Amino acid sequence: MPEKWFYELLFSLQGLFMLSFLAGSVLPLGSEWYFLLLLANEISPVLLVSVATAGNTAGGAVTYWIGHKGREMVGHNHELPRGWLTAERVFQRYGVWSLLLSWVPVIGDVLVVMAGASGTPLRLSLILILIGKAGRYAMLAVLFYWGASQ
Repeated sequence: MPEKWFYELLFSLQGLFMLSFLAGSVLPLGSEWYFLLLLANEISPVLLVSVATAGNTAGGAVTYWIGHKGREMVGHNHELPRGWLTAERVFQRYGVWSLLLSWVPVIGDVLVVMAGASGTPLRLSLILILIGKAGRYAMLAVLFYWGASQ
């Protein structure tokens, strides 16, 4: 029978994945506090970065899908709102590489929605989203350990 610590670790990682998933979607949540709490409890930073990145990227995939389906629904049935067209022009101006900033609160969600709405290839979008979100969690871990060593 597995030890109690295994179940506690599994529960913690499930919580991190779910919170990161929800934070990666269009919901106004943050997962950084829980990520840092788990780092402080001496859980492997590589494991935590991997789980948080997977959850956050999966949430980004949902956000991409919302943009993709939203464009289909709104574009065919109604005139597009002015704000939508402005956001679309900004995304087209800065291009797919702006998805590396998908981790930035509020702005990142808009970028991911616009990627879906503009028909940016899903695979490319998810790769760039994953790189951006992994970089954010890795930087948090580095800053945490750098701060702890001071």
